[in-house]
Amino acid sequence: MVRISINHLKAAGDTIVIARTNMVNLDNIELGKVVLDSAGKGTGEFELDAPVFAHIVAEDLAAAFFISPGADLAIVPVKEGAKVSIGFEGDGAAVNQFIMESHQIRNGVEKWNGKHAIHLNKAEFTEAKDSLQRGFDRLLTSLKSDARISAEMHDLMKRYAGMQALFYQYNFSIGKDSSEIPAAVSQDIKKMPIDTVALKLGMFDYALIASFFCQHKIYNAVYEENEAIDWDSLGPIYPKLVEAKIKSGKYPRSIEEYFRVKAADYQIRSEGLSPEMINLASLLEKEITSDEYKKVIREDIARWEKLAPGKPAPDFGGMTPDGKKISLSDLRGKVVYVDIWATWCGPCVEEFPYSRKVQADLKDRDDIAFLYVSVDSDTLAWKRMVASGKVPRGTHIIDHADSPKSAWNQYYVWGVPRYLLIDAAGRMVATHAVRPSSGKVTAELRKLLAANKLARN
Repeated sequence: MVRISINHLKAAGDTIVIARTNMVNLDNIELGKVVLDSAGKGTGEFELDAPVFAHIVAEDLAAAFFISPGADLAIVPVKEGAKVSIGFEGDGAAVNQFIMESHQIRNGVEKWNGKHAIHLNKAEFTEAKDSLQRGFDRLLTSLKSDARISAEMHDLMKRYAGMQALFYQYNFSIGKDSSEIPAAVSQDIKKMPIDTVALKLGMFDYALIASFFCQHKIYNAVYEENEAIDWDSLGPIYPKLVEAKIKSGKYPRSIEEYFRVKAADYQIRSEGLSPEMINLASLLEKEITSDEYKKVIREDIARWEKLAPGKPAPDFGGMTPDGKKISLSDLRGKVVYVDIWATWCGPCVEEFPYSRKVQADLKDRDDIAFLYVSVDSDTLAWKRMVASGKVPRGTHIIDHADSPKSAWNQYYVWGVPRYLLIDAAGRMVATHAVRPSSGKVTAELRKLLAANKLARN
Protein backbone atom coordinates (compact mmCIF):
# COMPACT_ATOMS: atom_id res chain seq x y z
CA MET A 1 0.00 0.00 0.00
CA VAL A 2 1.27 3.48 -0.93
CA ARG A 3 0.36 6.53 1.11
CA ILE A 4 0.47 10.02 -0.45
CA SER A 5 -0.14 13.13 1.65
CA ILE A 6 -0.57 16.56 0.05
CA ASN A 7 -0.48 20.03 1.59
CA HIS A 8 -1.15 22.65 -1.07
CA LEU A 9 -3.48 25.53 -0.18
CA LYS A 10 -3.99 26.71 -3.79
CA ALA A 11 -5.65 23.37 -4.60
CA ALA A 12 -7.99 23.45 -1.60
CA GLY A 13 -11.15 21.43 -2.19
CA ASP A 14 -9.76 19.70 -5.27
CA THR A 15 -9.55 15.98 -5.95
CA ILE A 16 -5.95 15.27 -6.98
CA VAL A 17 -5.40 12.29 -9.27
CA ILE A 18 -2.15 10.35 -8.96
CA ALA A 19 -1.33 8.72 -12.29
CA ARG A 20 1.39 7.08 -14.30
CA THR A 21 1.97 7.34 -18.03
CA ASN A 22 0.65 4.77 -20.47
CA MET A 23 3.88 4.31 -22.39
CA VAL A 24 2.04 3.29 -25.57
CA ASN A 25 -0.23 6.28 -26.10
CA LEU A 26 0.81 8.76 -23.36
CA ASP A 27 -2.61 8.61 -21.70
CA ASN A 28 -2.85 8.77 -17.92
CA ILE A 29 -3.38 5.54 -15.98
CA GLU A 30 -4.92 6.40 -12.63
CA LEU A 31 -3.22 4.97 -9.55
CA GLY A 32 -5.19 6.71 -6.82
CA LYS A 33 -6.74 9.96 -5.59
CA VAL A 34 -6.23 12.46 -2.81
CA VAL A 35 -9.17 14.64 -1.76
CA LEU A 36 -8.03 17.96 -0.31
CA ASP A 37 -9.97 19.76 2.41
CA SER A 38 -10.57 23.52 2.69
CA ALA A 39 -7.01 23.96 3.96
CA GLY A 40 -5.56 22.12 0.95
CA LYS A 41 -4.62 19.03 2.94
CA GLY A 42 -5.45 15.40 2.27
CA THR A 43 -4.13 11.85 2.21
CA GLY A 44 -4.79 8.97 -0.17
CA GLU A 45 -3.77 5.33 -0.26
CA PHE A 46 -3.59 2.90 -3.15
CA GLU A 47 -2.07 -0.43 -4.09
CA LEU A 48 1.14 -0.49 -6.12
CA ASP A 49 2.80 -3.67 -7.38
CA ALA A 50 6.11 -2.23 -8.57
CA PRO A 51 8.15 1.02 -8.54
CA VAL A 52 7.04 3.57 -11.11
CA PHE A 53 7.44 7.17 -12.20
CA ALA A 54 4.17 8.95 -11.43
CA HIS A 55 2.71 12.43 -11.58
CA ILE A 56 -0.16 14.55 -10.37
CA VAL A 57 -3.10 15.45 -12.61
CA ALA A 58 -4.50 18.73 -11.26
CA GLU A 59 -5.15 22.30 -12.34
CA ASP A 60 -3.23 24.08 -9.57
CA LEU A 61 -0.59 21.53 -8.66
CA ALA A 62 2.10 19.95 -10.83
CA ALA A 63 4.60 17.35 -9.67
CA ALA A 64 6.42 14.35 -11.07
CA PHE A 65 7.86 11.80 -8.68
CA PHE A 66 9.13 8.26 -8.25
CA ILE A 67 7.17 5.96 -5.97
CA SER A 68 7.76 2.44 -4.69
CA PRO A 69 5.41 -0.09 -3.04
CA GLY A 70 4.96 0.62 0.65
CA ALA A 71 6.17 4.23 0.41
CA ASP A 72 4.78 7.01 2.62
CA LEU A 73 5.43 10.26 0.74
CA ALA A 74 4.32 13.81 1.53
CA ILE A 75 4.11 16.74 -0.85
CA VAL A 76 4.61 19.89 1.21
CA PRO A 77 4.95 23.66 0.82
CA VAL A 78 8.40 25.23 0.41
CA LYS A 79 9.81 28.37 1.96
CA GLU A 80 9.19 31.62 0.16
CA GLY A 81 11.89 32.31 -2.41
CA ALA A 82 12.68 28.62 -2.98
CA LYS A 83 13.73 27.60 -6.50
CA VAL A 84 10.98 24.98 -6.72
CA SER A 85 7.26 25.29 -6.07
CA ILE A 86 6.80 22.23 -3.84
CA GLY A 87 8.86 20.00 -1.58
CA PHE A 88 8.86 16.38 -0.48
CA GLU A 89 9.10 14.61 2.86
CA GLY A 90 9.14 10.93 3.78
CA ASP A 91 10.15 7.92 1.70
CA GLY A 92 12.06 8.92 -1.42
CA ALA A 93 12.06 12.65 -0.57
CA ALA A 94 15.64 13.27 -1.75
CA VAL A 95 15.09 11.49 -5.05
CA ASN A 96 11.86 13.32 -5.70
CA GLN A 97 13.44 16.65 -4.80
CA PHE A 98 16.03 15.81 -7.49
CA ILE A 99 13.24 15.15 -9.99
CA MET A 100 11.54 18.44 -9.15
CA GLU A 101 14.79 20.41 -9.45
CA SER A 102 15.72 18.67 -12.71
CA HIS A 103 12.44 19.81 -14.20
CA GLN A 104 13.17 23.34 -12.99
CA ILE A 105 16.54 23.26 -14.79
CA ARG A 106 14.88 21.86 -17.91
CA ASN A 107 12.23 24.61 -17.88
CA GLY A 108 15.04 27.16 -17.56
CA VAL A 109 16.43 26.30 -21.00
CA GLU A 110 13.11 26.19 -22.83
CA LYS A 111 13.98 29.80 -23.61
CA TRP A 112 17.55 30.84 -24.33
CA ASN A 113 18.70 34.35 -25.22
CA GLY A 114 15.04 35.35 -25.26
CA LYS A 115 14.07 32.75 -27.86
CA HIS A 116 12.21 29.48 -27.55
CA ALA A 117 14.61 26.56 -27.77
CA ILE A 118 13.18 25.25 -31.05
CA HIS A 119 13.99 28.60 -32.72
CA LEU A 120 17.66 28.71 -31.72
CA ASN A 121 20.45 28.44 -34.25
CA LYS A 122 23.03 25.67 -34.00
CA ALA A 123 25.49 27.60 -31.82
CA GLU A 124 22.78 28.88 -29.48
CA PHE A 125 21.23 25.47 -29.07
CA THR A 126 24.62 23.92 -28.30
CA GLU A 127 25.07 26.50 -25.52
CA ALA A 128 21.62 25.77 -24.12
CA LYS A 129 22.11 22.00 -24.33
CA ASP A 130 25.48 22.22 -22.56
CA SER A 131 23.97 24.43 -19.86
CA LEU A 132 21.22 21.86 -19.33
CA GLN A 133 23.76 19.07 -18.96
CA ARG A 134 25.86 21.08 -16.51
CA GLY A 135 22.77 21.68 -14.40
CA PHE A 136 21.95 17.98 -14.37
CA ASP A 137 25.55 17.10 -13.53
CA ARG A 138 25.49 19.43 -10.51
CA LEU A 139 22.30 17.83 -9.25
CA LEU A 140 23.68 14.32 -9.76
CA THR A 141 26.89 15.18 -7.89
CA SER A 142 24.86 16.49 -4.98
CA LEU A 143 22.63 13.41 -5.03
CA LYS A 144 25.64 11.09 -5.01
CA SER A 145 26.92 12.69 -1.79
CA ASP A 146 23.64 11.90 -0.02
CA ALA A 147 24.21 8.81 2.14
CA ARG A 148 20.53 7.88 1.84
CA ILE A 149 20.80 7.34 -1.93
CA SER A 150 21.92 3.95 -3.20
CA ALA A 151 24.19 3.56 -6.21
CA GLU A 152 21.29 1.90 -8.03
CA MET A 153 18.99 4.87 -7.35
CA HIS A 154 21.70 7.33 -8.41
CA ASP A 155 22.05 5.43 -11.68
CA LEU A 156 18.29 5.56 -12.21
CA MET A 157 18.24 9.34 -11.70
CA LYS A 158 21.15 9.65 -14.12
CA ARG A 159 19.04 7.78 -16.69
CA TYR A 160 16.10 10.04 -15.88
CA ALA A 161 18.11 13.21 -16.45
CA GLY A 162 19.62 11.70 -19.58
CA MET A 163 16.18 11.09 -21.07
CA GLN A 164 15.18 14.69 -20.39
CA ALA A 165 18.35 15.91 -22.11
CA LEU A 166 17.82 13.60 -25.07
CA PHE A 167 14.19 14.62 -25.58
CA TYR A 168 15.32 18.26 -25.44
CA GLN A 169 17.48 17.46 -28.48
CA TYR A 170 14.74 15.49 -30.24
CA ASN A 171 12.27 18.33 -29.77
CA PHE A 172 14.72 20.86 -31.22
CA SER A 173 15.51 18.69 -34.24
CA ILE A 174 12.06 17.66 -35.47
CA GLY A 175 11.18 19.33 -38.75
CA LYS A 176 14.64 20.83 -39.26
CA ASP A 177 16.97 20.25 -42.16
CA SER A 178 20.15 18.39 -41.23
CA SER A 179 22.19 21.54 -41.89
CA GLU A 180 20.34 23.29 -39.04
CA ILE A 181 21.21 20.64 -36.45
CA PRO A 182 24.55 20.48 -34.60
CA ALA A 183 26.53 17.38 -35.57
CA ALA A 184 26.62 16.09 -31.98
CA VAL A 185 22.85 16.39 -31.74
CA SER A 186 22.35 14.60 -35.07
CA GLN A 187 24.41 11.74 -33.73
CA ASP A 188 22.47 11.57 -30.45
CA ILE A 189 19.06 11.37 -32.14
CA LYS A 190 20.11 9.02 -34.93
CA LYS A 191 18.96 5.90 -33.13
CA MET A 192 16.32 5.06 -30.58
CA PRO A 193 17.92 4.53 -27.15
CA ILE A 194 17.31 0.97 -26.00
CA ASP A 195 16.46 1.28 -22.32
CA THR A 196 14.23 -1.45 -20.99
CA VAL A 197 14.49 0.01 -17.47
CA ALA A 198 13.09 3.37 -18.61
CA LEU A 199 10.30 1.54 -20.40
CA LYS A 200 9.45 -0.71 -17.46
CA LEU A 201 9.42 2.11 -14.91
CA GLY A 202 7.42 4.45 -17.11
CA MET A 203 9.75 7.39 -17.78
CA PHE A 204 7.61 9.98 -19.53
CA ASP A 205 10.46 11.42 -21.60
CA TYR A 206 11.30 7.94 -22.86
CA ALA A 207 7.71 7.58 -24.09
CA LEU A 208 8.00 10.97 -25.83
CA ILE A 209 11.26 9.96 -27.49
CA ALA A 210 9.70 6.68 -28.63
CA SER A 211 6.71 8.56 -30.08
CA PHE A 212 8.95 10.92 -32.05
CA PHE A 213 11.16 8.07 -33.21
CA CYS A 214 8.27 5.89 -34.35
CA GLN A 215 6.56 8.77 -36.13
CA HIS A 216 9.60 9.92 -38.07
CA LYS A 217 11.78 6.84 -38.39
CA ILE A 218 9.08 4.21 -38.88
CA TYR A 219 5.65 5.55 -39.90
CA ASN A 220 6.89 8.44 -42.07
CA ALA A 221 9.73 6.30 -43.40
CA VAL A 222 7.24 3.75 -44.72
CA TYR A 223 5.36 6.54 -46.52
CA GLU A 224 8.56 7.88 -48.03
CA GLU A 225 9.75 4.44 -49.14
CA ASN A 226 6.42 3.95 -50.95
CA GLU A 227 5.72 7.51 -52.12
CA ALA A 228 5.05 6.31 -55.66
CA ILE A 229 2.00 4.36 -54.44
CA ASP A 230 -1.28 6.24 -53.97
CA TRP A 231 -2.99 5.92 -50.58
CA ASP A 232 -5.88 3.84 -51.93
CA SER A 233 -3.32 1.16 -52.79
CA LEU A 234 -0.92 1.78 -49.90
CA GLY A 235 -3.54 1.95 -47.15
CA PRO A 236 -4.49 -1.76 -47.13
CA ILE A 237 -0.86 -2.90 -46.98
CA TYR A 238 0.45 -0.11 -44.73
CA PRO A 239 0.00 -2.05 -41.43
CA LYS A 240 2.06 -4.96 -42.77
CA LEU A 241 4.76 -2.60 -44.07
CA VAL A 242 5.02 -0.93 -40.67
CA GLU A 243 5.25 -4.33 -38.98
CA ALA A 244 8.05 -5.32 -41.36
CA LYS A 245 9.86 -2.03 -40.74
CA ILE A 246 9.79 -2.59 -36.98
CA LYS A 247 10.97 -6.19 -37.23
CA SER A 248 13.82 -5.22 -39.54
CA GLY A 249 15.19 -3.04 -36.71
CA LYS A 250 16.10 -6.18 -34.75
CA TYR A 251 15.25 -4.59 -31.41
CA PRO A 252 15.19 -6.54 -28.15
CA ARG A 253 11.88 -8.35 -27.81
CA SER A 254 10.48 -5.98 -25.18
CA ILE A 255 11.20 -2.95 -27.40
CA GLU A 256 9.91 -4.69 -30.52
CA GLU A 257 6.63 -5.53 -28.77
CA TYR A 258 6.41 -1.95 -27.53
CA PHE A 259 6.88 -0.54 -31.03
CA ARG A 260 4.43 -3.02 -32.60
CA VAL A 261 1.69 -2.13 -30.14
CA LYS A 262 2.51 1.59 -30.33
CA ALA A 263 2.21 1.46 -34.13
CA ALA A 264 -1.07 -0.45 -34.03
CA ASP A 265 -2.51 1.94 -31.45
CA TYR A 266 -1.47 4.93 -33.57
CA GLN A 267 -3.05 3.50 -36.72
CA ILE A 268 -6.29 2.43 -35.05
CA ARG A 269 -6.69 5.75 -33.28
CA SER A 270 -6.06 7.78 -36.41
CA GLU A 271 -7.67 5.61 -39.09
CA GLY A 272 -10.20 3.45 -37.27
CA LEU A 273 -10.81 -0.24 -37.82
CA SER A 274 -10.01 -1.47 -41.30
CA PRO A 275 -10.09 -5.21 -42.04
CA GLU A 276 -6.29 -5.10 -42.14
CA MET A 277 -6.09 -3.54 -38.68
CA ILE A 278 -8.54 -6.07 -37.27
CA ASN A 279 -6.32 -8.85 -38.60
CA LEU A 280 -3.23 -7.20 -37.13
CA ALA A 281 -4.93 -6.76 -33.76
CA SER A 282 -5.78 -10.46 -33.76
CA LEU A 283 -2.13 -11.30 -34.49
CA LEU A 284 -0.91 -9.03 -31.69
CA GLU A 285 -3.34 -10.65 -29.26
CA LYS A 286 -1.59 -13.97 -29.94
CA GLU A 287 2.01 -12.78 -30.06
CA ILE A 288 2.32 -9.96 -27.52
CA THR A 289 3.24 -11.09 -24.01
CA SER A 290 2.31 -7.94 -22.07
CA ASP A 291 -1.26 -7.91 -20.74
CA GLU A 292 -1.10 -4.13 -20.43
CA TYR A 293 -0.23 -3.77 -24.12
CA LYS A 294 -3.04 -6.14 -25.07
CA LYS A 295 -5.44 -4.03 -23.02
CA VAL A 296 -4.48 -0.92 -25.02
CA ILE A 297 -5.40 -2.58 -28.32
CA ARG A 298 -8.59 -4.08 -26.90
CA GLU A 299 -9.69 -0.65 -25.70
CA ASP A 300 -8.87 0.87 -29.09
CA ILE A 301 -11.04 -1.72 -30.81
CA ALA A 302 -13.91 -1.32 -28.34
CA ARG A 303 -13.85 2.44 -28.84
CA TRP A 304 -14.19 2.17 -32.61
CA GLU A 305 -16.72 -0.67 -32.53
CA LYS A 306 -19.17 1.83 -31.02
CA LEU A 307 -18.90 3.69 -34.34
CA ALA A 308 -19.14 0.64 -36.58
CA PRO A 309 -21.44 0.73 -39.63
CA GLY A 310 -25.05 0.40 -38.54
CA LYS A 311 -24.44 1.77 -35.01
CA PRO A 312 -26.26 4.96 -33.95
CA ALA A 313 -24.22 8.01 -34.89
CA PRO A 314 -23.34 10.00 -31.73
CA ASP A 315 -25.17 13.31 -31.75
CA PHE A 316 -23.32 16.62 -31.72
CA GLY A 317 -24.26 20.16 -32.51
CA GLY A 318 -23.09 23.73 -32.83
CA MET A 319 -24.01 27.27 -33.70
CA THR A 320 -24.65 28.50 -37.22
CA PRO A 321 -23.12 31.82 -38.33
CA ASP A 322 -26.42 33.55 -37.52
CA GLY A 323 -26.55 32.09 -34.01
CA LYS A 324 -28.96 29.19 -34.43
CA LYS A 325 -28.33 25.86 -32.72
CA ILE A 326 -28.29 22.85 -35.07
CA SER A 327 -27.55 19.24 -34.19
CA LEU A 328 -26.83 16.21 -36.31
CA SER A 329 -30.12 14.71 -35.12
CA ASP A 330 -32.00 17.67 -36.65
CA LEU A 331 -31.04 16.29 -40.06
CA ARG A 332 -32.59 12.87 -39.46
CA GLY A 333 -34.38 11.66 -42.58
CA LYS A 334 -31.53 12.75 -44.84
CA VAL A 335 -28.24 11.15 -45.73
CA VAL A 336 -25.60 13.36 -44.11
CA TYR A 337 -22.10 13.92 -45.47
CA VAL A 338 -20.11 15.58 -42.69
CA ASP A 339 -17.01 17.66 -43.43
CA ILE A 340 -14.98 18.44 -40.26
CA TRP A 341 -12.62 21.30 -41.08
CA ALA A 342 -10.95 24.52 -39.88
CA THR A 343 -10.14 27.87 -41.47
CA TRP A 344 -6.42 27.39 -40.80
CA CYS A 345 -6.33 23.97 -42.47
CA GLY A 346 -4.92 24.21 -45.99
CA PRO A 347 -5.89 20.67 -47.06
CA CYS A 348 -9.45 21.35 -45.85
CA VAL A 349 -9.78 24.42 -48.06
CA GLU A 350 -8.21 22.61 -51.02
CA GLU A 351 -11.09 20.12 -50.90
CA PHE A 352 -13.81 22.79 -51.21
CA PRO A 353 -13.86 23.02 -55.04
CA TYR A 354 -14.39 19.25 -55.18
CA SER A 355 -17.16 19.58 -52.58
CA ARG A 356 -18.90 22.09 -54.79
CA LYS A 357 -18.73 19.66 -57.70
CA VAL A 358 -20.31 16.88 -55.57
CA GLN A 359 -23.12 19.24 -54.62
CA ALA A 360 -23.61 20.22 -58.27
CA ASP A 361 -23.80 16.55 -59.26
CA LEU A 362 -26.54 16.01 -56.67
CA LYS A 363 -28.35 19.33 -56.91
CA ASP A 364 -31.62 17.58 -57.71
CA ARG A 365 -31.62 15.66 -54.43
CA ASP A 366 -33.23 17.14 -51.34
CA ASP A 367 -32.61 14.02 -49.26
CA ILE A 368 -28.90 14.76 -48.77
CA ALA A 369 -27.47 17.21 -46.25
CA PHE A 370 -23.94 18.56 -46.45
CA LEU A 371 -22.91 19.45 -42.91
CA TYR A 372 -19.73 21.50 -42.49
CA VAL A 373 -18.39 21.37 -38.93
CA SER A 374 -15.70 23.89 -38.06
CA VAL A 375 -13.43 23.10 -35.12
CA ASP A 376 -12.00 26.63 -35.06
CA SER A 377 -11.32 28.30 -31.74
CA ASP A 378 -11.60 31.69 -33.46
CA THR A 379 -15.33 32.06 -34.10
CA LEU A 380 -14.95 35.43 -35.83
CA ALA A 381 -12.44 34.04 -38.35
CA TRP A 382 -14.87 31.21 -39.12
CA LYS A 383 -17.82 33.57 -39.60
CA ARG A 384 -15.79 35.76 -41.93
CA MET A 385 -14.71 32.83 -44.06
CA VAL A 386 -18.24 31.46 -44.35
CA ALA A 387 -19.53 34.92 -45.27
CA SER A 388 -16.78 35.34 -47.88
CA GLY A 389 -18.26 32.61 -50.09
CA LYS A 390 -14.96 30.70 -50.10
CA VAL A 391 -16.67 27.69 -48.55
CA PRO A 392 -19.30 25.47 -50.20
CA ARG A 393 -22.99 25.95 -49.55
CA GLY A 394 -24.59 23.70 -46.99
CA THR A 395 -25.25 23.66 -43.26
CA HIS A 396 -22.39 25.33 -41.42
CA ILE A 397 -21.84 25.08 -37.67
CA ILE A 398 -18.94 25.65 -35.30
CA ASP A 399 -18.35 22.91 -32.77
CA HIS A 400 -15.35 23.64 -30.57
CA ALA A 401 -13.07 20.64 -30.11
CA ASP A 402 -12.70 21.08 -26.34
CA SER A 403 -16.27 19.96 -25.59
CA PRO A 404 -16.60 16.29 -24.53
CA LYS A 405 -19.69 15.97 -26.74
CA SER A 406 -18.08 17.60 -29.76
CA ALA A 407 -17.73 15.79 -33.08
CA TRP A 408 -13.97 15.97 -32.53
CA ASN A 409 -14.10 13.94 -29.34
CA GLN A 410 -16.99 11.61 -30.09
CA TYR A 411 -15.60 10.57 -33.46
CA TYR A 412 -11.96 10.45 -32.32
CA VAL A 413 -10.74 13.04 -34.76
CA TRP A 414 -6.96 13.46 -34.75
CA GLY A 415 -6.69 15.91 -37.60
CA VAL A 416 -8.65 17.69 -40.26
CA PRO A 417 -10.08 17.36 -42.80
CA ARG A 418 -12.12 14.39 -41.69
CA TYR A 419 -15.32 13.13 -43.31
CA LEU A 420 -18.24 11.15 -41.90
CA LEU A 421 -21.12 9.49 -43.69
CA ILE A 422 -24.42 8.88 -41.87
CA ASP A 423 -27.58 7.35 -43.26
CA ALA A 424 -31.08 8.79 -43.15
CA ALA A 425 -31.91 6.80 -40.01
CA GLY A 426 -29.01 8.37 -38.13
CA ARG A 427 -26.78 5.30 -38.33
CA MET A 428 -23.07 5.19 -39.06
CA VAL A 429 -21.97 4.36 -42.58
CA ALA A 430 -18.34 5.47 -42.43
CA THR A 431 -16.16 7.19 -39.83
CA HIS A 432 -13.52 7.82 -42.48
CA ALA A 433 -15.62 8.56 -45.53
CA VAL A 434 -13.91 9.22 -48.83
CA ARG A 435 -12.90 12.82 -49.37
CA PRO A 436 -14.40 14.95 -52.16
CA SER A 437 -11.21 14.99 -54.24
CA SER A 438 -11.30 11.19 -54.51
CA GLY A 439 -13.99 11.49 -57.17
CA LYS A 440 -15.96 8.75 -55.40
CA VAL A 441 -18.28 10.74 -53.09
CA THR A 442 -21.11 11.22 -55.60
CA ALA A 443 -21.25 7.51 -56.37
CA GLU A 444 -21.12 6.62 -52.65
CA LEU A 445 -24.00 8.96 -51.87
CA ARG A 446 -26.13 7.72 -54.77
CA LYS A 447 -25.49 4.14 -53.65
CA LEU A 448 -26.56 4.96 -50.11
CA LEU A 449 -29.66 6.80 -51.29
CA ALA A 450 -30.65 3.79 -53.38
CA ALA A 451 -30.17 1.47 -50.42
CA ASN A 452 -32.31 3.73 -48.23
CA LYS A 453 -35.04 3.77 -50.88
CA LEU A 454 -35.05 -0.03 -51.06
CA ALA A 455 -35.20 -0.21 -47.26
CA ARG A 456 -38.27 2.03 -47.19
CA ASN A 457 -40.01 -0.05 -49.85
